[in-house]
Amino acid sequence: MRTVLALVLCHVGAAAGICQGLPGGPRTPAAFYEDLKNVPVSPEVQADRKVTFRLFAPKASEVLLMGSPGILEVLKKPMPLVRDASGLWSLTVGPLAPGFYTYGYAIDGGLRMPDPSNPNLELRRWGATSLFVIPGMDQAPIDERKVPHGTIHVNFYDSPNLNERRMVYVYTPPGYETSKQKLPVLYLLHGNGQIEASWTWTGRTNVILDNLLAEGKTKPMIVVMPYGHVTREIKTAANPSGASSPSDQAVIEKELMTAIKPMVESKYRVLAGREHRAIAGLSMGSAQSQMIALHHLDQFAYLGAFSAAGNRAEWEKVDGAALNKKLKLIWLGCGTEDFAYAGMKTLHTLLETKKIQHVWNESGAGHSWPNWQVYLTKYAQLLFRD
Repeated sequence: MRTVLALVLCHVGAAAGICQGLPGGPRTPAAFYEDLKNVPVSPEVQADRKVTFRLFAPKASEVLLMGSPGILEVLKKPMPLVRDASGLWSLTVGPLAPGFYTYGYAIDGGLRMPDPSNPNLELRRWGATSLFVIPGMDQAPIDERKVPHGTIHVNFYDSPNLNERRMVYVYTPPGYETSKQKLPVLYLLHGNGQIEASWTWTGRTNVILDNLLAEGKTKPMIVVMPYGHVTREIKTAANPSGASSPSDQAVIEKELMTAIKPMVESKYRVLAGREHRAIAGLSMGSAQSQMIALHHLDQFAYLGAFSAAGNRAEWEKVDGAALNKKLKLIWLGCGTEDFAYAGMKTLHTLLETKKIQHVWNESGAGHSWPNWQVYLTKYAQLLFRD
């Protein structure tokens, strides 16, 4: 028993370099790549909203801070960290506006990697990146509060269309498990490079909806967050860039309508009928959402499009008067610094010309989560109202 206990304690303590060998054995030092003495504080958010990034990499010759659009609005371009005599690299930036930021390091010309000192990650299709939050004076939609919390379900299913096992995340509101009530459904789609976990782990959809429900600002709903890429791989022979293509869009549309939607309606208590069904997405998911809604007006009554204009030709052929009778809400949102802004503004103008009723939400900043989190907060408050 003592030997087993010693092995357990040794395993737990190894990362900190405190493991003793079995009785009579020597102290086992931590490997240099797991020595906690070399893990710096990073990122360090200071009271003046400046942020210091640190990385211990004594053999590196160059370390660059790579940022999301939010940080790049301050940095303007990737910035080099400075090395001290011990091999610790550091850089202080800011002050940064309150909000949500992602970042990573590029070492010696390599790919962006997460900060090993920071356990908070955004999961992406091509690997994780680090994140942090600059708190503000007022409560943000993504701030954790002492309110009743919903549940995130992770569902695996076998796709008959793609002949593979896939995942879909589903949010159910507080009290769902103890109620028999049927609820409306929002299908929420992620952007290019993101995954089915993105709207939860990074977008914090569950936190946003928990807070809105506690304040009585939205209706209880189920939120379905599927995987929006055809394959897990970044590159394929047919699509070397890994970006979404029109053919991919058609595949995802079929997947949602013939595999995901039936699975959700068989596993969860959902209200039938288009008036109880909404769809929205960001970037790539925005384009997908628009096409799915326009192609299936008998299935959806609400459409939200964040930071991507979709297919203009599809909108050109729409009968505005007929669409106004079908869709209870079209909600468009984009930041003025977003590369998608010109396209979204053109779509807004087109809908105005065709007299298609819609909400146009123009905000500051760029193609980043702080905008999308706010857009979801505003969109959710308008869903499933009489």
